[in-house]
Amino acid sequence: MKKQVRTLVIISAAVLVLVGLLLALIFLLPEKDEEESSETSSQPTIKVVSKTADSEGKTVDQPVKRVEIKNEKDEFIIAQNDEKQLLVKGYEDLPVGTYEIESLTGELSSLTASREISSDSVNLDDYGLDKPRATAEVTYHDDSKITFELGNDASGDAGCYVRIDKKGPIYVVNSYFAEQLLKESVMYIGTSLITPLEARKDDTSSGTGGNDTAVMKNMKLSGTVRKEPLEFGVNTRTDDSAYSTFNYLITSPLLKGTGDSAANIAQSATSLDAVRAVKAHPTAAQLKEYGLDKPYSVCELTLAVQTFTSTDDDETVTTYYNSTKHIIKLGKKDKDGNYYALVDDYNAVYLLSSGSVPWAETQFNDIVTPLLFLRDITTVKSIEVNAEGRKTTFELTHYPEKEDRDESLVVKAGGKTYPTDDFRSLYQVFMSIYRYNDADKKPTGNPDIAFTVNPIDPKDTKVNARFYRNDASLYTCVLSDKDVFTVKASEIDKFIRGLTNYLDGKPVTA
Repeated sequence: MKKQVRTLVIISAAVLVLVGLLLALIFLLPEKDEEESSETSSQPTIKVVSKTADSEGKTVDQPVKRVEIKNEKDEFIIAQNDEKQLLVKGYEDLPVGTYEIESLTGELSSLTASREISSDSVNLDDYGLDKPRATAEVTYHDDSKITFELGNDASGDAGCYVRIDKKGPIYVVNSYFAEQLLKESVMYIGTSLITPLEARKDDTSSGTGGNDTAVMKNMKLSGTVRKEPLEFGVNTRTDDSAYSTFNYLITSPLLKGTGDSAANIAQSATSLDAVRAVKAHPTAAQLKEYGLDKPYSVCELTLAVQTFTSTDDDETVTTYYNSTKHIIKLGKKDKDGNYYALVDDYNAVYLLSSGSVPWAETQFNDIVTPLLFLRDITTVKSIEVNAEGRKTTFELTHYPEKEDRDESLVVKAGGKTYPTDDFRSLYQVFMSIYRYNDADKKPTGNPDIAFTVNPIDPKDTKVNARFYRNDASLYTCVLSDKDVFTVKASEIDKFIRGLTNYLDGKPVTA
């Protein structure tokens, strides 16, 4: 019995020891990911090139003086000009892609490798170095020179093979280095084409108060996409009650107010960045290839800084300064929907995203105000309506000194005074006739409905509309400014119903 107890005690102790060892293994040994991370972090990087400092150890602003690149698509030289700025030789007349050039020279002046494959140049074909994909001959700030040769991509995501100088060692370096050496020369052309205008510094003596703003002052659109030019700009007719509520006005082909889309286009036009340059110094044949011999869309643009000043009479006067003009021509699209483009006098073809040129296909109907008219009722003298054989002229008398809304306006028709509150609702119905679509043709003969709004100020523009029924769903509206478009019959029906209810003393719903 004692022997059995002793045996059980020994077995229990052994089990406890084994459990303890197992727990120690679980908690003390690193997990697989930790092992891999440790192995990765323990691998030292090899410093291949370090040319960012001078002989005294001070950082050099521009470590590379010159680089000559040859790759599968291009051969070019990037070198300093007279002002010590790096740029592509032959592209002196074009914007400089400073960021791209600095990215390239940054790699060439400070390069590390994950490992060294060979200390001498043997078995070059194993690494694609018998026929390098690219070479870069670099001259540094200290006049030392290094030649880089780019081979194949290394297996997996390891990077790419690079040889330093002829018969030199072969390394595996990051793939970003390969991307830099494989770029074409046009990738080093600058893409910032129109920059926002700068407002002058706040000067209290000028009365600007620091609120000056860069704006699109005027835009003229043409090109094969349009039957006739379309032009709009900042509203300069705010003293005319017919247009005073609009920020922008269409000035051609007709003088009209604009909708929200015009403001969106204007806001986006104060700057322009290209996706990239495509062709420097294009020939006539190349311009035709890109559809730029007969541009699809053309934008002639005037930008300026807008400022407001106050006169001695406390009137606000709008003026502009730093005005600049630009022209953008769009051709065909590439496979990604970007437009080939010419911008200003830059002798290069660029790619512009469709989002950067929202005006590309804009037509008159896209930006014109959808409302029949938009006018403060306090500027209206009378309204004439001829509908369903019933002609009515509403005479409006305004009393601005009255605080009560109903007392500030008196409405009469045919010698009879009508309720003011319902007339305000009827006025909303009048204004709420919306442009629906283009009209196929201009109608002739007598209209079904005639509508005229006469302003108090004789210098202001009057609204003169004639409506002709097309069918059960549409009317054609002809305005005195020669604008012709269709409107929904349901809105005209509401117009007539509201007019009839008002004249019959019934409530009007706006």
